[in-house]
Amino acid sequence: MSLCLSNPIQIKNNEPLEEINEFINNIKSITQRYQSFEQIEQDIKMLMNKLESAILTESLEQYDIHTKVIIKDGKLYRHVLREEKTYFACAGKITVERSLYRGPEGTNICPLELQAGIIESAWTPSAARSAYYVTAQLSPYQGENLFKELGRFTPSKSSLDRLSRKIGVQWDSKHDEFFNRLSSEISIPEDAVCISASFDGIMLPMKTKKVIKEEDNKAKPEETEKIANKDKENKKSTETKEEKSKPLYKEAACAAVCFYNDKGERLSTIRFGRMPEAKKKTLKNELSETIEQILTQKSDLTLVKLADGARDNWRYLGDTLRPGEGEEVLDFFHASEHLNKAVEAAYTKGSPKCISHFKKYRSLLKHDESGVAKVIRNLRYLHNKFPKRKLILTELNYFKNNRRRMKYAQMAAKNYPIGSGVTEASCKTLVTQRLKCSGMRWDIAGGQGVLTARSLIQSKRFEAGWSLLAQSYTGEISLPENVVLLK
Repeated sequence: MSLCLSNPIQIKNNEPLEEINEFINNIKSITQRYQSFEQIEQDIKMLMNKLESAILTESLEQYDIHTKVIIKDGKLYRHVLREEKTYFACAGKITVERSLYRGPEGTNICPLELQAGIIESAWTPSAARSAYYVTAQLSPYQGENLFKELGRFTPSKSSLDRLSRKIGVQWDSKHDEFFNRLSSEISIPEDAVCISASFDGIMLPMKTKKVIKEEDNKAKPEETEKIANKDKENKKSTETKEEKSKPLYKEAACAAVCFYNDKGERLSTIRFGRMPEAKKKTLKNELSETIEQILTQKSDLTLVKLADGARDNWRYLGDTLRPGEGEEVLDFFHASEHLNKAVEAAYTKGSPKCISHFKKYRSLLKHDESGVAKVIRNLRYLHNKFPKRKLILTELNYFKNNRRRMKYAQMAAKNYPIGSGVTEASCKTLVTQRLKCSGMRWDIAGGQGVLTARSLIQSKRFEAGWSLLAQSYTGEISLPENVVLLK
Protein backbone atom coordinates (compact mmCIF):
# COMPACT_ATOMS: atom_id res chain seq x y z
CA MET A 1 0.00 0.00 0.00
CA SER A 2 1.25 3.50 -0.80
CA LEU A 3 -0.01 7.03 -0.32
CA CYS A 4 -2.42 7.71 -3.17
CA LEU A 5 -4.10 11.04 -3.90
CA SER A 6 -6.57 11.84 -6.66
CA ASN A 7 -4.66 15.06 -7.31
CA PRO A 8 -1.05 14.27 -6.30
CA ILE A 9 0.80 17.01 -4.44
CA GLN A 10 3.61 18.36 -6.59
CA ILE A 11 6.41 19.41 -4.27
CA LYS A 12 10.10 19.86 -4.97
CA ASN A 13 11.18 17.89 -1.93
CA ASN A 14 9.83 14.37 -2.41
CA GLU A 15 11.71 12.92 0.54
CA PRO A 16 8.75 13.23 3.00
CA LEU A 17 6.42 11.43 0.60
CA GLU A 18 8.97 8.69 0.00
CA GLU A 19 9.44 8.18 3.75
CA ILE A 20 5.69 8.05 4.33
CA ASN A 21 5.22 5.53 1.52
CA GLU A 22 8.01 3.39 2.93
CA PHE A 23 6.38 3.48 6.36
CA ILE A 24 2.98 2.53 4.92
CA ASN A 25 4.40 -0.27 2.76
CA ASN A 26 6.00 -1.83 5.84
CA ILE A 27 3.02 -1.33 8.12
CA LYS A 28 2.48 -5.08 8.62
CA SER A 29 5.89 -5.52 10.20
CA ILE A 30 5.60 -2.45 12.37
CA THR A 31 5.33 -4.30 15.68
CA GLN A 32 8.59 -6.12 14.98
CA ARG A 33 10.46 -2.90 14.17
CA TYR A 34 9.33 -0.88 17.20
CA GLN A 35 9.59 -1.64 20.88
CA SER A 36 6.54 0.42 21.89
CA PHE A 37 3.49 2.01 20.36
CA GLU A 38 4.67 5.36 21.71
CA GLN A 39 7.68 5.15 19.39
CA ILE A 40 5.32 4.48 16.49
CA GLU A 41 3.31 7.56 17.41
CA GLN A 42 6.44 9.70 17.56
CA ASP A 43 7.68 8.51 14.16
CA ILE A 44 4.30 9.10 12.53
CA LYS A 45 4.20 12.61 13.97
CA MET A 46 7.71 13.26 12.68
CA LEU A 47 6.78 12.05 9.18
CA MET A 48 3.65 14.22 9.12
CA ASN A 49 5.67 17.21 10.27
CA LYS A 50 8.16 16.69 7.45
CA LEU A 51 5.35 16.50 4.90
CA GLU A 52 3.59 19.53 6.36
CA SER A 53 6.84 21.47 6.37
CA ALA A 54 7.50 20.66 2.71
CA ILE A 55 3.98 21.71 1.70
CA LEU A 56 4.15 24.89 3.78
CA THR A 57 7.50 25.81 2.24
CA GLU A 58 6.22 25.61 -1.31
CA SER A 59 2.94 27.28 -0.36
CA LEU A 60 4.77 30.21 1.24
CA GLU A 61 7.01 30.63 -1.81
CA GLN A 62 3.89 31.46 -3.85
CA TYR A 63 3.58 34.76 -1.96
CA ASP A 64 6.97 35.99 -3.14
CA ILE A 65 7.37 38.52 -5.95
CA HIS A 66 10.59 38.59 -7.94
CA THR A 67 10.71 41.56 -10.27
CA LYS A 68 12.56 44.84 -10.64
CA VAL A 69 9.91 47.14 -9.15
CA ILE A 70 6.68 46.86 -7.15
CA ILE A 71 4.09 49.29 -5.81
CA LYS A 72 2.77 49.55 -2.26
CA ASP A 73 0.42 52.30 -1.10
CA GLY A 74 1.07 54.16 -4.35
CA LYS A 75 4.83 54.24 -3.77
CA LEU A 76 7.47 52.62 -5.97
CA TYR A 77 9.89 50.10 -4.44
CA ARG A 78 12.95 48.72 -6.25
CA HIS A 79 14.47 45.27 -5.88
CA VAL A 80 17.65 45.27 -3.78
CA LEU A 81 18.24 41.72 -2.54
CA ARG A 82 17.18 38.13 -2.89
CA GLU A 83 18.08 35.70 -0.11
CA GLU A 84 16.85 32.77 1.97
CA LYS A 85 14.97 33.37 5.20
CA THR A 86 13.89 30.90 7.89
CA TYR A 87 10.52 31.23 9.60
CA PHE A 88 8.81 29.53 12.52
CA ALA A 89 5.88 27.40 11.35
CA CYS A 90 3.70 24.94 13.26
CA ALA A 91 5.53 22.04 11.59
CA GLY A 92 8.94 23.42 12.49
CA LYS A 93 11.31 25.89 10.84
CA ILE A 94 10.84 26.40 7.10
CA THR A 95 13.27 28.16 4.77
CA VAL A 96 12.26 29.99 1.59
CA GLU A 97 13.93 32.32 -0.87
CA ARG A 98 12.37 35.76 -1.05
CA SER A 99 13.04 39.22 -2.45
CA LEU A 100 13.47 42.51 -0.60
CA TYR A 101 12.66 45.95 -1.99
CA ARG A 102 13.67 49.46 -1.00
CA GLY A 103 11.40 52.44 -1.34
CA PRO A 104 11.24 56.11 -0.45
CA GLU A 105 13.35 57.28 2.47
CA GLY A 106 15.20 53.96 2.51
CA THR A 107 12.31 51.88 3.82
CA ASN A 108 12.53 48.15 3.06
CA ILE A 109 9.65 45.73 2.54
CA CYS A 110 9.28 42.03 1.80
CA PRO A 111 6.28 41.21 -0.42
CA LEU A 112 6.25 37.59 0.74
CA GLU A 113 5.90 38.61 4.38
CA LEU A 114 3.29 41.26 3.69
CA GLN A 115 1.12 39.11 1.45
CA ALA A 116 1.33 36.01 3.68
CA GLY A 117 0.91 38.01 6.89
CA ILE A 118 4.18 36.89 8.47
CA ILE A 119 4.22 38.03 12.10
CA GLU A 120 7.18 40.17 13.20
CA SER A 121 9.23 38.96 10.19
CA ALA A 122 9.74 35.60 11.85
CA TRP A 123 6.51 33.63 12.40
CA THR A 124 3.79 32.22 10.19
CA PRO A 125 0.38 33.42 11.44
CA SER A 126 -0.68 30.07 12.85
CA ALA A 127 2.63 29.51 14.65
CA ALA A 128 2.57 33.03 16.09
CA ARG A 129 -0.97 32.59 17.33
CA SER A 130 -0.08 29.37 19.16
CA ALA A 131 3.07 30.89 20.64
CA TYR A 132 1.30 34.08 21.75
CA TYR A 133 -1.48 32.09 23.39
CA VAL A 134 1.04 29.94 25.27
CA THR A 135 3.08 32.93 26.52
CA ALA A 136 -0.13 34.43 27.85
CA GLN A 137 -0.52 31.39 30.11
CA LEU A 138 3.07 30.35 30.82
CA SER A 139 6.47 31.96 31.26
CA PRO A 140 8.75 31.77 28.18
CA TYR A 141 10.80 29.11 29.96
CA GLN A 142 7.70 26.99 30.60
CA GLY A 143 6.47 27.66 27.07
CA GLU A 144 9.76 26.48 25.58
CA ASN A 145 9.50 23.21 27.53
CA LEU A 146 5.86 22.76 26.54
CA PHE A 147 6.61 23.09 22.84
CA LYS A 148 9.50 20.64 23.19
CA GLU A 149 7.18 18.14 24.82
CA LEU A 150 4.52 18.57 22.13
CA GLY A 151 7.18 17.98 19.52
CA ARG A 152 5.89 20.25 16.77
CA PHE A 153 7.93 23.42 16.50
CA THR A 154 10.30 24.32 19.31
CA PRO A 155 10.85 28.08 19.72
CA SER A 156 13.31 29.19 22.37
CA LYS A 157 12.23 31.09 25.46
CA SER A 158 13.92 34.24 24.12
CA SER A 159 11.97 33.95 20.84
CA LEU A 160 8.71 33.52 22.75
CA ASP A 161 9.48 36.50 24.98
CA ARG A 162 10.30 38.73 21.98
CA LEU A 163 7.13 37.69 20.17
CA SER A 164 4.87 38.48 23.13
CA ARG A 165 6.56 41.84 23.67
CA LYS A 166 6.42 42.88 20.00
CA ILE A 167 2.79 41.82 19.58
CA GLY A 168 1.94 43.87 22.65
CA VAL A 169 3.63 46.89 21.08
CA GLN A 170 1.80 46.26 17.80
CA TRP A 171 -1.54 46.08 19.62
CA ASP A 172 -0.93 49.32 21.48
CA SER A 173 0.20 51.09 18.30
CA LYS A 174 -3.28 50.41 16.91
CA HIS A 175 -5.05 50.35 20.28
CA ASP A 176 -7.91 52.73 19.47
CA GLU A 177 -8.71 51.04 16.16
CA PHE A 178 -8.65 47.54 17.65
CA PHE A 179 -10.54 48.52 20.79
CA ASN A 180 -13.31 50.24 18.83
CA ARG A 181 -13.71 47.21 16.58
CA LEU A 182 -13.96 44.84 19.54
CA SER A 183 -16.37 47.15 21.36
CA SER A 184 -18.68 47.31 18.36
CA GLU A 185 -18.87 43.51 18.35
CA ILE A 186 -19.81 43.06 22.02
CA SER A 187 -22.58 40.52 22.38
CA ILE A 188 -25.13 41.44 25.08
CA PRO A 189 -26.91 38.42 26.60
CA GLU A 190 -30.62 38.51 25.80
CA ASP A 191 -31.70 38.09 29.43
CA ALA A 192 -29.28 40.70 30.84
CA VAL A 193 -30.97 43.33 33.02
CA CYS A 194 -27.94 44.76 34.77
CA ILE A 195 -24.28 45.50 34.11
CA SER A 196 -21.59 46.22 36.65
CA ALA A 197 -18.46 48.28 36.11
CA SER A 198 -15.59 47.87 38.53
CA PHE A 199 -11.83 48.32 38.62
CA ASP A 200 -8.98 47.90 41.04
CA GLY A 201 -5.20 48.08 41.24
CA ILE A 202 -2.52 45.56 42.08
CA MET A 203 1.14 46.17 42.83
CA LEU A 204 3.56 44.67 40.32
CA PRO A 205 7.37 44.25 40.56
CA MET A 206 9.05 46.32 37.87
CA LYS A 207 12.50 46.32 36.35
CA THR A 208 14.71 49.13 37.61
CA LYS A 209 17.27 51.11 35.65
CA LYS A 210 20.89 51.02 36.76
CA VAL A 211 21.54 53.67 39.39
CA ILE A 212 24.20 56.15 38.29
CA LYS A 213 25.78 57.96 41.20
CA GLU A 214 25.82 61.74 40.98
CA GLU A 215 29.58 61.83 41.52
CA ASP A 216 30.01 59.47 38.53
CA ASN A 217 28.19 61.98 36.30
CA LYS A 218 30.67 64.66 37.41
CA ALA A 219 33.72 62.47 36.78
CA LYS A 220 36.43 63.78 34.51
CA PRO A 221 36.84 62.08 31.09
CA GLU A 222 40.01 60.27 32.17
CA GLU A 223 38.17 58.93 35.24
CA THR A 224 35.20 57.67 33.23
CA GLU A 225 37.18 54.77 31.75
CA LYS A 226 38.33 53.72 35.22
CA ILE A 227 34.73 53.70 36.42
CA ALA A 228 33.63 51.64 33.40
CA ASN A 229 36.42 49.09 33.93
CA LYS A 230 35.54 48.80 37.58
CA ASP A 231 31.92 48.11 36.67
CA LYS A 232 32.97 45.40 34.25
CA GLU A 233 35.04 43.68 36.91
CA ASN A 234 32.15 43.62 39.32
CA LYS A 235 28.74 44.25 37.76
CA LYS A 236 26.99 43.74 41.06
CA SER A 237 28.85 46.71 42.53
CA THR A 238 26.58 49.08 40.60
CA GLU A 239 23.53 47.76 42.42
CA THR A 240 22.62 49.23 45.77
CA LYS A 241 21.46 47.05 48.63
CA GLU A 242 18.03 48.62 48.28
CA GLU A 243 17.83 47.47 44.63
CA LYS A 244 18.56 43.89 45.61
CA SER A 245 16.21 43.63 48.57
CA LYS A 246 13.44 46.02 47.58
CA PRO A 247 12.34 45.80 43.93
CA LEU A 248 10.40 48.74 42.54
CA TYR A 249 6.66 48.18 42.72
CA LYS A 250 4.09 50.07 40.68
CA GLU A 251 0.34 49.66 40.43
CA ALA A 252 -1.09 47.78 37.48
CA ALA A 253 -4.84 48.04 36.95
CA CYS A 254 -7.65 45.62 36.19
CA ALA A 255 -11.28 46.24 35.33
CA ALA A 256 -14.35 44.14 34.63
CA VAL A 257 -17.74 44.64 33.02
CA CYS A 258 -20.25 41.96 33.99
CA PHE A 259 -23.74 41.14 32.73
CA TYR A 260 -26.41 39.84 35.17
CA ASN A 261 -29.92 38.47 34.71
CA ASP A 262 -32.95 39.25 36.90
CA LYS A 263 -31.97 36.45 39.31
CA GLY A 264 -28.59 38.04 39.99
CA GLU A 265 -26.69 35.38 38.06
CA ARG A 266 -23.57 36.54 36.24
CA LEU A 267 -23.92 35.77 32.54
CA SER A 268 -20.62 36.91 31.04
CA THR A 269 -17.62 39.10 31.79
CA ILE A 270 -15.31 41.37 29.82
CA ARG A 271 -11.93 41.90 31.49
CA PHE A 272 -9.26 44.53 30.97
CA GLY A 273 -5.68 44.69 32.23
CA ARG A 274 -3.15 47.49 31.90
CA MET A 275 0.41 47.95 33.10
CA PRO A 276 1.20 50.84 35.48
CA GLU A 277 0.19 54.19 34.00
CA ALA A 278 -0.39 57.63 35.48
CA LYS A 279 -3.98 57.94 36.73
CA LYS A 280 -4.89 54.64 35.00
CA LYS A 281 -5.87 56.73 31.99
CA THR A 282 -6.05 53.98 29.35
CA LEU A 283 -7.95 51.55 31.57
CA LYS A 284 -10.52 54.18 32.53
CA ASN A 285 -11.02 55.11 28.89
CA GLU A 286 -11.52 51.45 27.97
CA LEU A 287 -14.06 50.98 30.72
CA SER A 288 -15.96 54.18 29.84
CA GLU A 289 -16.08 53.41 26.12
CA THR A 290 -17.22 49.84 26.76
CA ILE A 291 -20.06 50.98 29.02
CA GLU A 292 -21.10 53.60 26.47
CA GLN A 293 -21.14 51.03 23.67
CA ILE A 294 -23.23 48.59 25.73
CA LEU A 295 -25.77 51.16 26.93
CA THR A 296 -26.08 52.56 23.42
CA GLN A 297 -27.17 49.10 22.28
CA LYS A 298 -29.41 48.41 25.27
CA SER A 299 -30.28 51.53 27.24
CA ASP A 300 -32.61 49.82 29.74
CA LEU A 301 -29.74 47.98 31.48
CA THR A 302 -29.15 49.11 35.08
CA LEU A 303 -25.58 50.28 35.65
CA VAL A 304 -23.98 49.29 38.96
CA LYS A 305 -20.64 50.90 39.83
CA LEU A 306 -18.55 48.77 42.18
CA ALA A 307 -15.24 49.45 43.93
CA ASP A 308 -13.54 49.63 47.30
CA GLY A 309 -13.32 52.91 49.20
CA ALA A 310 -10.28 54.41 47.46
CA ARG A 311 -11.00 58.04 46.57
CA ASP A 312 -9.56 57.79 43.06
CA ASN A 313 -11.98 54.94 42.29
CA TRP A 314 -15.01 57.03 43.13
CA ARG A 315 -13.69 60.19 41.51
CA TYR A 316 -13.78 58.19 38.30
CA LEU A 317 -16.89 56.03 38.89
CA GLY A 318 -18.95 58.84 40.37
CA ASP A 319 -17.75 61.91 38.50
CA THR A 320 -16.63 60.57 35.10
CA LEU A 321 -18.45 57.32 34.32
CA ARG A 322 -21.98 58.47 33.51
CA PRO A 323 -22.19 60.84 36.48
CA GLY A 324 -25.53 60.80 38.29
CA GLU A 325 -26.57 57.54 36.64
CA GLY A 326 -26.76 54.01 37.99
CA GLU A 327 -26.11 52.65 41.46
CA GLU A 328 -22.89 53.23 43.40
CA VAL A 329 -21.94 50.31 45.64
CA LEU A 330 -18.94 49.99 47.91
CA ASP A 331 -17.75 46.41 47.79
CA PHE A 332 -19.36 44.54 50.71
CA PHE A 333 -16.22 42.51 51.42
CA HIS A 334 -14.16 45.66 51.92
CA ALA A 335 -16.87 47.20 54.10
CA SER A 336 -16.83 44.05 56.23
CA GLU A 337 -13.05 44.28 56.59
CA HIS A 338 -13.33 47.84 57.90
CA LEU A 339 -16.06 46.83 60.32
CA ASN A 340 -13.89 44.00 61.60
CA LYS A 341 -10.95 46.36 62.17
CA ALA A 342 -13.11 48.63 64.31
CA VAL A 343 -14.51 45.76 66.37
CA GLU A 344 -11.04 44.28 66.92
CA ALA A 345 -9.82 47.68 68.07
CA ALA A 346 -12.58 47.72 70.69
CA TYR A 347 -12.41 44.12 71.82
CA THR A 348 -9.65 41.55 71.97
CA LYS A 349 -8.99 40.06 68.55
CA GLY A 350 -10.36 36.52 68.33
CA SER A 351 -12.32 36.78 71.58
CA PRO A 352 -15.91 35.42 71.67
CA LYS A 353 -17.27 38.95 72.20
CA CYS A 354 -15.28 40.29 69.25
CA ILE A 355 -16.43 37.50 66.95
CA SER A 356 -20.12 37.66 67.96
CA HIS A 357 -20.19 41.47 67.75
CA PHE A 358 -18.69 41.44 64.27
CA LYS A 359 -21.08 38.75 63.00
CA LYS A 360 -24.10 40.62 64.38
CA TYR A 361 -23.31 43.94 62.74
CA ARG A 362 -22.01 42.39 59.53
CA SER A 363 -25.39 40.66 59.16
CA LEU A 364 -27.24 43.91 59.90
CA LEU A 365 -25.10 45.75 57.37
CA LYS A 366 -25.96 43.22 54.66
CA HIS A 367 -29.60 42.35 55.35
CA ASP A 368 -31.16 45.29 57.23
CA GLU A 369 -32.30 48.28 55.19
CA SER A 370 -31.13 50.49 58.04
CA GLY A 371 -27.99 48.41 58.52
CA VAL A 372 -25.39 51.09 57.74
CA ALA A 373 -27.10 53.55 60.13
CA LYS A 374 -27.02 50.93 62.91
CA VAL A 375 -23.35 50.20 62.23
CA ILE A 376 -22.51 53.92 62.41
CA ARG A 377 -24.40 54.29 65.71
CA ASN A 378 -22.57 51.29 67.15
CA LEU A 379 -19.16 52.56 66.05
CA ARG A 380 -19.96 55.95 67.56
CA TYR A 381 -20.81 54.18 70.81
CA LEU A 382 -17.54 52.21 70.70
CA HIS A 383 -15.59 55.39 70.01
CA ASN A 384 -17.15 57.11 73.03
CA LYS A 385 -16.42 54.04 75.13
CA PHE A 386 -12.80 53.75 73.96
CA PRO A 387 -11.87 57.35 72.97
CA LYS A 388 -8.12 56.67 72.88
CA ARG A 389 -8.42 53.91 70.29
CA LYS A 390 -8.07 56.05 67.18
CA LEU A 391 -8.70 53.23 64.71
CA ILE A 392 -12.36 53.13 65.79
CA LEU A 393 -12.76 56.80 64.83
CA THR A 394 -11.00 56.17 61.50
CA GLU A 395 -13.41 53.37 60.64
CA LEU A 396 -16.40 55.37 61.88
CA ASN A 397 -15.50 58.13 59.41
CA TYR A 398 -15.06 55.51 56.69
CA PHE A 399 -18.65 54.34 57.12
CA LYS A 400 -20.01 57.90 57.43
CA ASN A 401 -18.25 58.97 54.21
CA ASN A 402 -19.49 55.94 52.25
CA ARG A 403 -22.92 55.34 53.79
CA ARG A 404 -24.78 56.19 50.57
CA ARG A 405 -22.89 53.38 48.83
CA MET A 406 -23.79 50.78 51.47
CA LYS A 407 -27.46 50.10 50.72
CA TYR A 408 -26.79 46.38 50.53
CA ALA A 409 -30.24 45.11 51.52
CA GLN A 410 -31.93 47.31 48.91
CA MET A 411 -29.49 46.18 46.25
CA ALA A 412 -29.86 42.51 47.16
CA ALA A 413 -33.66 42.82 46.97
CA LYS A 414 -33.26 43.77 43.31
CA ASN A 415 -30.70 40.98 42.75
CA TYR A 416 -28.01 43.54 41.91
CA PRO A 417 -24.37 42.72 42.70
CA ILE A 418 -22.91 44.10 45.94
CA GLY A 419 -19.37 42.77 45.66
CA SER A 420 -16.44 43.45 43.32
CA GLY A 421 -15.19 39.88 43.61
CA VAL A 422 -15.00 39.56 39.83
CA THR A 423 -12.51 42.42 39.71
CA GLU A 424 -10.58 40.96 42.63
CA ALA A 425 -10.48 37.70 40.68
CA SER A 426 -9.33 39.60 37.59
CA CYS A 427 -6.37 40.99 39.53
CA LYS A 428 -5.51 37.44 40.54
CA THR A 429 -6.08 35.67 37.23
CA LEU A 430 -4.85 38.42 34.91
CA VAL A 431 -1.86 39.62 36.90
CA THR A 432 -0.87 37.56 39.93
CA GLN A 433 -0.94 34.08 38.39
CA ARG A 434 1.27 35.07 35.46
CA LEU A 435 3.17 38.25 36.30
CA LYS A 436 3.97 37.78 39.99
CA CYS A 437 5.80 34.46 39.98
CA SER A 438 9.03 34.15 41.92
CA GLY A 439 11.83 36.40 40.67
CA MET A 440 9.82 38.08 37.92
CA ARG A 441 10.40 41.74 37.05
CA TRP A 442 8.62 43.59 34.26
CA ASP A 443 8.86 46.55 31.98
CA ILE A 444 5.78 48.12 30.41
CA ALA A 445 6.09 46.58 26.94
CA GLY A 446 6.78 43.05 28.15
CA GLY A 447 4.00 43.04 30.71
CA GLN A 448 1.41 44.64 28.44
CA GLY A 449 1.94 42.00 25.76
CA VAL A 450 0.97 39.35 28.31
CA LEU A 451 -1.93 41.32 29.82
CA THR A 452 -3.45 42.06 26.42
CA ALA A 453 -3.52 38.37 25.51
CA ARG A 454 -4.83 37.28 28.93
CA SER A 455 -7.58 39.90 28.83
CA LEU A 456 -8.72 38.73 25.40
CA ILE A 457 -8.64 35.07 26.41
CA GLN A 458 -10.53 35.55 29.67
CA SER A 459 -13.13 37.72 27.91
CA LYS A 460 -13.59 35.07 25.19
CA ARG A 461 -12.43 37.59 22.59
CA PHE A 462 -9.08 36.07 21.64
CA GLU A 463 -10.36 34.88 18.26
CA ALA A 464 -11.61 38.34 17.34
CA GLY A 465 -8.53 40.06 18.77
CA TRP A 466 -6.12 37.79 16.95
CA SER A 467 -7.96 38.34 13.68
CA LEU A 468 -7.37 42.09 14.02
CA LEU A 469 -3.72 41.58 14.95
CA ALA A 470 -2.99 39.16 12.11
CA GLN A 471 -4.63 41.45 9.58
CA SER A 472 -2.44 44.36 10.72
CA TYR A 473 0.65 42.47 9.52
CA THR A 474 -0.60 42.15 5.94
CA GLY A 475 -0.27 44.57 3.03
CA GLU A 476 -1.26 44.74 -0.62
CA ILE A 477 1.40 44.71 -3.32
CA SER A 478 0.84 45.54 -6.98
CA LEU A 479 2.97 45.62 -10.12
CA PRO A 480 3.40 48.52 -12.54
CA GLU A 481 2.04 47.93 -16.03
CA ASN A 482 4.20 45.92 -18.45
CA VAL A 483 6.46 44.61 -15.66
CA VAL A 484 7.83 41.09 -16.23
CA LEU A 485 8.39 38.72 -13.31
CA LEU A 486 11.93 37.41 -13.02
CA LYS A 487 12.67 33.73 -12.68
